[in-house]
Amino acid sequence: MLLVPMLNLSIAIIASMIVIALLARYLPRTSFYRRFALMAANPSGPSFSAPREFVTSRPISPGTRGLAMTMLRPSGKGKFGDQIVDVITEGEFISAETPIIISQIDGMRVLVARTQTTS
Repeated sequence: MLLVPMLNLSIAIIASMIVIALLARYLPRTSFYRRFALMAANPSGPSFSAPREFVTSRPISPGTRGLAMTMLRPSGKGKFGDQIVDVITEGEFISAETPIIISQIDGMRVLVARTQTTS
């Protein structure tokens, strides 16, 4: 009773080992495989842990004052001079038409805060 199932299992294991060996040998040479596998090596040099610096045409810097164009909850649009910029707050909601100031620029991320009004 056990002889036939064990024979079938042994044949299946041997056949799968042969198929795996053939695929391992010949599949990397096919165009089908090259479409899905990354063939180039990773470039040497600094990784993504390097400071992010982007070349932008924005003449804005920390301390620049502007106006919230949309409600910032916590992200939205701010106007600094003639430029409209995507900005983000540190979590607070700021309503539209509220004066804001740039507190930090990290790459393309512009962090703003509500301007403290003195009266």
